[in-house]
Amino acid sequence: MRYGSIILIAGTLLCASCIHSTPMEPFLADDTVRLEIDGTPVFTYDAATCQLSYNEQRREFRAMNDTMLDYFCITLTAIPAREGDTAAASIVWSTPDGERTRNDVTLEAKRIKGDVIWLCNGNRHTAAVVNVLK
Repeated sequence: MRYGSIILIAGTLLCASCIHSTPMEPFLADDTVRLEIDGTPVFTYDAATCQLSYNEQRREFRAMNDTMLDYFCITLTAIPAREGDTAAASIVWSTPDGERTRNDVTLEAKRIKGDVIWLCNGNRHTAAVVNVLK
């Protein structure tokens, strides 16, 4: 009985630390600008309370709420021109505990529709929808 309890506790701890990934079908069906980390949306753009910005020279996408307390910023080495194109990215986003970053993440354009680009890394732990503002 003692070993069974240890195995159960160990399994529970392992599952608690599992990293989730973004499911592709619902991700690709929604064109809302957002950032998802480990399968969880950490920022979702709302036109009534948020702003978007795009810097073409720096290849940088920003989305923030009107107070600028909640935000994300993605800087790419290149802007994907077609589905399947990849680029290295630096990503910064706000959390209740402070700012977080992910650097040197390779993002692939999973879908491009007009000025909207769906980006995701290979293991789907980092996913974003951005809008190229012109």
